[in-house]
Amino acid sequence: MNASIKKIIYGLLSIVLIIYISVSCFGYKQIVLINTHQGKSGLEREMKRNTFDTQLLSECKQENFKVHSLFGYDLKGTYIQAPTDSLGLTVVMVHGIKSDRWTMMRYAQIYLKHGIDVVLYDQRKHGLSGGSQESYGFYESQDLEQIVQWTKKKKPKDIIAAHGESLGAATVCMHSGINESTHSVSFYISDCAYSDTPKLLTRRAKKDFGVPDLGFITTTSFLTKISAGFYFSDVMPIESVGISKVPILFIHGEKDTYIPKEMSIEMYNAKLNGEKYLWLVPNAVHANSITVAPKVYETKVMSYVNTIVSQLAE
Repeated sequence: MNASIKKIIYGLLSIVLIIYISVSCFGYKQIVLINTHQGKSGLEREMKRNTFDTQLLSECKQENFKVHSLFGYDLKGTYIQAPTDSLGLTVVMVHGIKSDRWTMMRYAQIYLKHGIDVVLYDQRKHGLSGGSQESYGFYESQDLEQIVQWTKKKKPKDIIAAHGESLGAATVCMHSGINESTHSVSFYISDCAYSDTPKLLTRRAKKDFGVPDLGFITTTSFLTKISAGFYFSDVMPIESVGISKVPILFIHGEKDTYIPKEMSIEMYNAKLNGEKYLWLVPNAVHANSITVAPKVYETKVMSYVNTIVSQLAE
């Protein structure tokens, strides 16, 4: 091979390397360092949007709290006591990406109306909580365990459940694996979770940025391991669900194109132990099921809750 051909090959390889490094750095910024509007509370925003019954919230006792994460930052939250206590149950609400604790009030109000206390909190890198990197459930699921432990100390006689939306639902599903050791949560509700983080990110890269599946997510994952301590493949909610033995209700909009409904179906099928339920909501897009069918949503969730609580009481 002559010198000129070698130069061409080395030049091409250098260009490819530069492209992969550049795309990976861009991906890391968009995925892990994503702008989540951290430092702001969404309460006023949600009240203006009329996403929940503000009169109901005003009738409830509230207690703001903070929990220091194992990873060096504070998690801020609000405990809300229902006007009446009917089931001896407290539900931890886990929000999605670019949201905060108050976006979960549209779900939490269901529980409060039925005499069930709720715990809302801001996940890492969101709202008023600390943390500078989004980990898609890797660190968040471990933070959730700490929030659950705080809740158990607050309500030592209560059954504890967790209800998540989108990223929060994936966090809940990831926690279901941790829960097999801690036995801290009795049942879960997962609304529009993703089952496989690399698969989701590859899908979003193509749809959001036109980036083809040429291994860019894999190289970004290596960069994420170096900078944030985890690979994207470490966040596989479907694997946690597969070992979980506690009940899970999976909810997903049939028209969800952001996180396809097939991901919840896959997790439903992967769950081999414990009760499982699946509700695919007609005409609902991403994180929209409760908006499309609010009354049916409340009926489905409370039927599930009452069934599981009754079984636990036996």
